[in-house]
Amino acid sequence: MTLLGAFFIPCAIVCLLWRPQYLLPLLIISSVFEASSLWNGVTGDNEFGILPFYFVQLCVLVRFVMLLFGKEKLLPPPKSTSRRIVWLLLAFWLWSFSSAFIMPRLFAGTLVMSPRLGMVRAPAPLEPTSSNLAQATYLTLNVCMILYALATVKTYPQMERLLKGFFWAVFIVVSIGLTQFLFTAVGGSFPYDVINNNPGYSQGYEQDVGDIHRYNSTFVEPSTAGSFLSAVVGGLFASFLSGNRKRGTFLAILIVLFVLLLTTSTTGLAGVAMIACVLLVYFNPFANRTRVGRSVAGSWLYVCLALGLIGSCLLLFPKFYDAIMEMTVEKFDSFSFLARLASDLYSLIVLADTKGVGAGLGSNRSSGLLATLLSTVGVIGIILLGTIAYRIIKAFPWKSATSSLQLTFWALVTLVVGSAFAVPDINRPTLWVLLMLVITHLQPQTRPPIQRAMSRVQQLVPRDQLGLNPISPLQR
Repeated sequence: MTLLGAFFIPCAIVCLLWRPQYLLPLLIISSVFEASSLWNGVTGDNEFGILPFYFVQLCVLVRFVMLLFGKEKLLPPPKSTSRRIVWLLLAFWLWSFSSAFIMPRLFAGTLVMSPRLGMVRAPAPLEPTSSNLAQATYLTLNVCMILYALATVKTYPQMERLLKGFFWAVFIVVSIGLTQFLFTAVGGSFPYDVINNNPGYSQGYEQDVGDIHRYNSTFVEPSTAGSFLSAVVGGLFASFLSGNRKRGTFLAILIVLFVLLLTTSTTGLAGVAMIACVLLVYFNPFANRTRVGRSVAGSWLYVCLALGLIGSCLLLFPKFYDAIMEMTVEKFDSFSFLARLASDLYSLIVLADTKGVGAGLGSNRSSGLLATLLSTVGVIGIILLGTIAYRIIKAFPWKSATSSLQLTFWALVTLVVGSAFAVPDINRPTLWVLLMLVITHLQPQTRPPIQRAMSRVQQLVPRDQLGLNPISPLQR
């Protein structure tokens, strides 16, 4: 048992048996330890480790099975938007789960990029492997997690508990990232083996760009850490622009952004730049003053201050600036970029060879999530996922959403966009945690009581007659 195992295993068992209300928050916290193991073992010539997230998910599965044999309703109300999302999610699970066992046999011998052979590899003949079983199992656990959350999280205080779990997860990632930086600054050596101890993953915590060390926090490598941190920055920035313009929120954005810069992640930095432009246009910082709130244009002071601080840091530390440039602009000329591009393009060949239905979940691995999904679950899987995304976007209340829903929604958008081209794992824990938070928070009963009351009033009285603007203090 590892040090993290000594913490998560007892906590998960206590939550399972006596405190089930804390099981999902514990699951959210465990999701950021993507490089860790609770217990390491060996089967034949292969080493394996039990990820904290999946162990806690097994406890969630036990509680979910208990609900199946109880009188609890597992699906949202018939007219609920969440119910449609759930049915689509179940359809995607059924198609993907079936494909993991059928397609490798149906298209046996088709040349694919096997997930077991690493990133730089030659195509290998398609055959059923343990990757198919593992990915199908992980997807099943993820879907059960969302069903369990929808069945048990029915009040705003329960939703708040999940959000606190997410904030604790972000705090852990940021704290460990800063600690790694401080260890390097004083000439020490951070004990990476405590966190990066899962032998089933290729650990990338010893990456450097020139004289600058790249920090990975709790993740496998700096790029995956950067994609998660960029999602957090995007969510916090959306929450800030939507009305939560507190100094604490602004300070949190700066700290998370600083740790993101420490990763020098191309995916993370590009994701932040993209989502910042979208949010600034969407929330329109040049808007005029409204009747009940101050102008969003006041946010420009904070935005300019943040840009000034970042620019000052880059000017004061030229080596750090050179490292970021090498991992962003200059990376397009690197062998790594060409290899990733080739693997993504090869997924189109796999898609064509399998008649558009894919080689099966877990059979092929490209550089990005979109290419991987095309080559594994095919056109049908992509259509189902696209319909799920459409339903979530349609149900999102946009500018009238609470700051917490703005945070989780835009964080999910940022993570999905970044993963589409750089993180190929469909069962990534942080991705499914954000999806769970958004779908659960879209339910009317999980919104603040004041907002629920205002929603009922607005169904009877036109909004303009109430004299409320989209970011009224009553809706924050």
